[in-house]
Amino acid sequence: MNSSFSYHTHYPHPASTTVAKTQPASPPPQPATPQAEAGEVALPSNSLSIPDILAWHSIPQDLINAMAGSSLAAGLERMITFSPFPLLPGIPMALGGASGSGKSLTLAKLAARYARQARQSNGRIRRPLVLACDSTPGSYIKLASILRGCDIDLIKAYGGLSPDLIDGYNRIILVDLPGLCVYSPTAMAEMKEVVERTRASLSLVIPAGMDPEESTDIAAAFHQCGAKSMIASRMEQSGRIGSIITAAACGLALTYGSYSGSINEGFTQLTPTILARRLLVLPG
Repeated sequence: MNSSFSYHTHYPHPASTTVAKTQPASPPPQPATPQAEAGEVALPSNSLSIPDILAWHSIPQDLINAMAGSSLAAGLERMITFSPFPLLPGIPMALGGASGSGKSLTLAKLAARYARQARQSNGRIRRPLVLACDSTPGSYIKLASILRGCDIDLIKAYGGLSPDLIDGYNRIILVDLPGLCVYSPTAMAEMKEVVERTRASLSLVIPAGMDPEESTDIAAAFHQCGAKSMIASRMEQSGRIGSIITAAACGLALTYGSYSGSINEGFTQLTPTILARRLLVLPG
């Protein structure tokens, strides 16, 4: 776990008390373990408790303890911020993440969703604009291929593009950032320059199944660069999704979850109850 980040439990330590020598000291009260509540799926096995399941997802024990209390959904809501994706017309939104995180597919899902809204608006909403800022060989062709058939505008904008040079009025603007390694100061600095040049908000894409410690490092680095939200990708490809929980606990608001490789399917606003149900559904 990144040494610069720590989880903070909401449970106070029991106050120290003086106990008479003739009386045995009472053990300190333990926080109740999270339970499944009405509307959540049943436990997958009578032999597994919810803390056991969370540990199987590689969620750190201190975070499991901090989520303890009433229901699993309530614990998630207490430790993680859930919110709508903060995408507004005219304000560029840059999607970033590690190479191979599903960032381009996630961007395509957003573009396809808003392209449909534009078509259904009878001209009141303009079709989305996508700025391709990844100059890696083949990245533009890959993005164009994913977006083929979508009613969007795609522009090469290697190194970023000032919004003064485009007409962003009343249209969704999405920025495809290069995949990077957050442990490279040079790569992080270059990403930050693109975001600043484009005057974009920054959101992180984290795939399910990533090592939770690494997802924490990535989320903390993006949070330091100004990211305030995240999208969970590839939830259909992984059994363990602890990386999503640990990343969101770094202070990023959890928004959408992606459950399909199709740009027109499996893109859902995550809530504490939906995420609790997903955690309780184990493979097999």
